[in-house]
Amino acid sequence: MTGRAGFSRVIEAPRIQKPALALAGYLDQLHPRRVQVLGNAEVGYVERLEAGDAEKRLDALCGTSLACLIVANGNPVPAVLKRVASRHRVPLFATDQRTASTIRALARWLEDRFAPETSLHGVLMDVFGLGVLLLGKSGIGKSEAALALLGRGHRLVADDVVRVRESPPGSLIGRAAEGLRHHIEIRGLGVLNVADLFGALATLDEQRLDVAIEFVEESAGGAIDRLGIDERTLPVLGVGVPHIQVQLRPGRDVATIVEVAARNQMLKRRGVHSAKRFVAGVAKRARTGRP
Repeated sequence: MTGRAGFSRVIEAPRIQKPALALAGYLDQLHPRRVQVLGNAEVGYVERLEAGDAEKRLDALCGTSLACLIVANGNPVPAVLKRVASRHRVPLFATDQRTASTIRALARWLEDRFAPETSLHGVLMDVFGLGVLLLGKSGIGKSEAALALLGRGHRLVADDVVRVRESPPGSLIGRAAEGLRHHIEIRGLGVLNVADLFGALATLDEQRLDVAIEFVEESAGGAIDRLGIDERTLPVLGVGVPHIQVQLRPGRDVATIVEVAARNQMLKRRGVHSAKRFVAGVAKRARTGRP
C-alpha cells in the first residue's frame, strides 16, 4: 500500500505480533523487527480514535524498529495509517485473508527461512517420491547415476551443491543452489539443462532428505555391511539421515541399485526390514536344528 522506501528493513524473528497493546500506548510490549498484523480489533480501534490521537498513536508505533505492517481480513486501510507509514518509511501491506490464516501462513514461511541451513556436495534426486542424496568423492559417478535415473523417469532436485535446511519436526529439505537449478554436469558433456532435455516434469524445486547413498570405490577398503543389518545414519544439522554405502566397480547397474535402495527404505518405514527378518529366520533355524 505504501512505504516502499522501507523494503530494506530486516525481519529478525519468525514470530508474528499483533500491535494492540502498542496502539494503546504500551510500546514496551512491541518486539523489534517483527511483522505486525492488524486485524479487525486494531483497525476498529484506530478508526474510533480522534484524528489527532490516532496520528499520535500511529506515529509512536511506526517510529519503532518494526519490520512492516499488514492489514488483514479485507479491512479498508485507514488513510491516517497510510500517511503515517509513508512518513516513517514503514512498508504497509493489505490482504483479504483472515487474520488467523495470515499469521499462520507467514509464521510457516518465516520459520522455513529462519531454519538452520548448510551445503552438501552431492546430488539430490526424487526416486519413487523419496529424496535420495547421492554422495561420494568428486568424479566417482554421482551425476552419471543421476542421469541414468532421469532416463528412468525419476526427477532431479540438485546437482553438485545441495542446500539443506531443517524443517521441523526433525526433517530436512534440500534444494539446488542459486544459479544451478535444473542443471547437471556430466564429465565430457559439460553442463546440461535437465528441464530442456527431459522436460519440466523431470525436475523438482525441493525435496525432503529420506536416505543418503554414498558411493565408494571397491579398492577403498573398510568394512561394508554385507547383510544390511547396520542402521547407519549421516548427521546433517543434528538430524540423522539413513546412510547406505555402495561399492562401485565396472559393470554394476548403479541406477537399479539406487532404485532398490529407495524401495527398501520405503519398506523399512512401514516396519518391514528384510535383512533383520532374514537373520532372525536363520537364528531360529539354528536354535531348532532345522536346515
